[in-house]
Parts: sequence; structure tokens; C-alpha cells
Amino acid sequence: MNITVKDVLEITGGHLIGNSEEEKTELLGYKLKSMALDSREVKEGTLFVATKGENVDAHKFIPSVANVTKAILTEEDEAEIMAKADVSSLPSGVAYIKVPSSLDGMQDIGAYIRSLYKKKVIGVTGSVGKTTTREMITAALSSCIPVFHTEGNRNSQMGVPLTLADMCDKETEAAVIEMGISEPGGMDKLTRMVLPDIAVCTMIGVAHIEFMKNREGIRSEKLRIAGRMNEDGILFLNADDQLLWETKGHNKVKTFFYGTNPEADYRAENIRYENGYNTYEYVHGSDRITVVMNSLGQHNVLNSLVAMAICDVLGLDLMKAAGAFENFSGLRQKVINSDKGYTVIDDTYNASPDSMKAAVNVLRDINVTGRKIAVLGSMFELGSSSDDYHREVGEYIADVVKTTGGIDELITIGESAKFIAEGASDTDKIRVSEYDDKETATEYIKSILRPGDVISIKASNGMKLSWIVDEIK
Repeated sequence: MNITVKDVLEITGGHLIGNSEEEKTELLGYKLKSMALDSREVKEGTLFVATKGENVDAHKFIPSVANVTKAILTEEDEAEIMAKADVSSLPSGVAYIKVPSSLDGMQDIGAYIRSLYKKKVIGVTGSVGKTTTREMITAALSSCIPVFHTEGNRNSQMGVPLTLADMCDKETEAAVIEMGISEPGGMDKLTRMVLPDIAVCTMIGVAHIEFMKNREGIRSEKLRIAGRMNEDGILFLNADDQLLWETKGHNKVKTFFYGTNPEADYRAENIRYENGYNTYEYVHGSDRITVVMNSLGQHNVLNSLVAMAICDVLGLDLMKAAGAFENFSGLRQKVINSDKGYTVIDDTYNASPDSMKAAVNVLRDINVTGRKIAVLGSMFELGSSSDDYHREVGEYIADVVKTTGGIDELITIGESAKFIAEGASDTDKIRVSEYDDKETATEYIKSILRPGDVISIKASNGMKLSWIVDEIK
């Protein structure tokens, strides 16, 4: 985009430090090609953003980064940088751009680059399913047009501006931006940057409820995604989520509901599991299209449904969009076939009560020749009711087992996860084991796995249960 140091100064309101006036003038025309928070990702032409993290203050890397690129965004003065980096001077000929807040500065840059993008922007939020929905929307749109989208987990206050910094690098016809929040006020900051033309809220759960007080508070915060929309904005809400359905008729922008609810604008009907695939009928108006999905879990039916709905409002080919799901493989939930004959469902990236229940449903519905084993670890950021939420997941498992007999064994790991085991103890139709640590649990898991078994592993990322996957896959 030929953005220069001078542009960054104007965008952020910053000023140059640490050089002679002549050097500062020469640096104004330095062209920037990318933006990075990680010093290891810096190349010539990168704007390095030095931030203060919980564990690391990136200002100490500034002298070494200054040997690679000539543009650095900092919230510290020259003397403070030198003290943190333990050096007596900073390399000359480098644009050290001083701003009050590095985070605010990079968000200003992200918002500026977004303002240059003239095609449709789709924002995706929700307590559960953001990433898979974002990927399904991207897959459906990409069957018809070139699409820019969030990659990896860059959906936060720091991740979104990094994503937006790349959105004009190639000619695309739409952009899909994932927007994740963890505290009040976060969505306003994200929408200021993203300014979505179309927004999706997948569901209202209890993730981050420790900071949002209650589910109504989470709903209010999530729906701020539509707060900066103009009269042409469109909001898509999950009609199967009661808290979202209650907003019907009360949203300030044009709103479509999607789901299995018979009153939804876009509906999934005749959901079934055929030949190893989730299959359903997409229904809207006179349109009825069979969608075949290479994705586990009925929750992914709704994720693909809203992707189809967005293609519809954009006037794209719905048959091509439906075809995109036959070979779709999500980022979060990975199915690994071990050479020892058992299958591992790796769902260790994150967890909330709702996504835990969805994982249980996947395990319940999958066809196996052996046993179905659920390995569930503790969930974080659930506030004072954390024990109750864990117990609720266990009670849900007990209900599933009593109704369908769909799970043979439950293994819990961690202090909070013991309440999952407690909740599941309402039935003797499932074997339950509790472990304090993943190492001891893994030894037990290794001793019981047999060919034909399917084992599903899920917990908050902080439990690091991906280690178990590596040990057994």
C-alpha cells in the first residue's frame, strides 16, 4: 500500500525520537510492507510494534530489531528503551515512532488500512464456533470469489490489527474477520477497526463469564459487533440460541436468523448422518439445497448454514457454496488415525461448557467398532460458578449415556474437571476415572486403548492436553 513512516506518524499522532533532525527527515519516506509483534518475524520493511506483555516487554528487543528494519513503534522514550535493552545507545538511521500506547497505535493503523478496503467485510463473533464459522464462510465464499480472511488465532485486540494490516495485499472481493473478546469494551475497539458490513454471532455461552458477570452481559457485548453498522448493515444471529432469539425485533440493523428453529429465516432441515457425512437441507424461501459436510458434529450444520446464508445475500452461486463443505476440514478439531488402529479427536485448543457438550455430541454420534472414550480437562475463566459449570457438563454426559449409551468411558484431568466426573456419576453405565495431572492420565490411557476405539480429548488450552495427543497419536 506504499505506507510510509510519515503516514504512520499521521495515523497514530506519534513523533520520532532518537535521531538527528536530518535523519528524521530522511526516514519519513521509508516504505512499510508489514507489521509484527514478534521480533522473530521482522524483515526489511516491517513495522515492529513493541508492547509490554504479561511476561515479556518487547522493548528490550528493539536494538536487535533495529538491525533488520528501520521502523519501530514504541511507547517508551529513548532512555527507557536503552535501560530495558541494557545498551548504551540505539542504532541510528531507524525511525523510532513514539506513541502513548503501542496497542492503540497499531489499532489505528489497522483501522486506517481497513478504510482503504472497498469490498464487503464480514465480522464473526460468538462464545463458541467463531473459528470454524469463519473458515466455513471463507470456504463457501471462496468457491465463487477471491477472499481475504483471518488466519490462525489473530482475533484479539492485538491479532485483529495484524490481520487488517495484510488485507489490501491482494485483490479480493470479500474479507472475513474473526473477532474475539474477553472483557467488557473489547468489541467496541474491534468494530472501530473492522467496521463489518455483515456480522455473525454464533451463540452466547459462558466463556469469559468471569469478566462479563452473566450471559446477558456477554450477549450485550457480543452484539456490539453491529454497533457501527450503517443502514445497509446485516446481522446474522443463531435462532437456536434462546438469548439471541429473544432479540428478534429489537436489533437496530437488518437481522436474519439461522438455525433449526422453524421460524428462522434460513433453516437446516432433515439433518441426518449418511455414509459418514453430516447431511441436511438448506432452506430459504423457495431454495432447498442438499448440503453434505465432511465435518463432525451437528453444531457444524449451523456454522455451514450461516455461510450459505451469507453467500445468498451476496448473490453468489449456492450450489458451489454447498459443494465447498464436502472436503472441508476445520482448524480446531482434528481427527487423527493412529497406526495402532484407534482414532484420536484432538479438540484441545480451548473449551467452554457449550463446546464441551458439542464435543460429547460428536463422540456420541460417530460410528465406531470399538469404544468411545472422552478425556475432558478443566475449563478456565468461568468465574465463581466454575464448579457448577463443570458439574453441568458431567450431568449432560450422564443424560447422554442414559438416553443413547453413546459413551463408554470418561477420563477427567485437573482439579476443576473433578466436578465433571461428579456430575457424570449419576449413572453406572459409564466408567469414570479422575486424574490430577496429564502424565498419570496418559499412562492409563495408553494402557486401555485398543484398535477400533475413538478417544476425544478436550480442555482449555492452558491445560496443555495437546501433549497427550502427541503421546498417543
